[in-house]
Amino acid sequence: MQLLKISTTPMKYELEVESAKLEYKQEANPSCDIITTPSQLKIQSQNAEIHIDTYEARKSLGLLNIDDSIQQYAAKGKEHISKQTQEYVQFGEAMADIQNGTDIGDIVRQKMLEQPELYTTFLPSAPAELSFVPAQTDISYKPGDVNLDWQIKDSSISYKPGSVRMKIIEYAHVEIKYLGGPMYAPPSADPDYEKKTEV
Repeated sequence: MQLLKISTTPMKYELEVESAKLEYKQEANPSCDIITTPSQLKIQSQNAEIHIDTYEARKSLGLLNIDDSIQQYAAKGKEHISKQTQEYVQFGEAMADIQNGTDIGDIVRQKMLEQPELYTTFLPSAPAELSFVPAQTDISYKPGDVNLDWQIKDSSISYKPGSVRMKIIEYAHVEIKYLGGPMYAPPSADPDYEKKTEV
């Protein structure tokens, strides 16, 4: 006969599981500024030029500038003085030759009858000087440009680890139940004890 009843109750618990989280945050979407520089075309033109220098022609007509006028008058003055000096010397020599039968009246008359030398010339005697500068065109081209300026905001990454929680509802335990009656020592202490009679 089985006198003990053993009952076992397992532990009861609950598990709360929270998954890990990875969060990526960006303040705002990237923006872009477009800076455009237009192209440039420059055209510079210079007309043709004709330079006419008529100074030599005017010089042949006696129209001189100040420097040439001074030089010409100085040369003519020197030449005139030299010529007059030569004439006075010749006239003096003729006057000194009276003893050889020279008549002073003839000398004076001959001096008065002298005519200036005449010559024919074409004026102006020098041509005008011509110089030509051809036309010129300069073309310069500067290409356009496009610059992109990106504005990228800072981003952040946060990580939240997962967790596991255990909640114990009931602890495990063992119940032992005695199914028999009480035991008396000595046996005569049992109220239901019957003394056996020996025959």
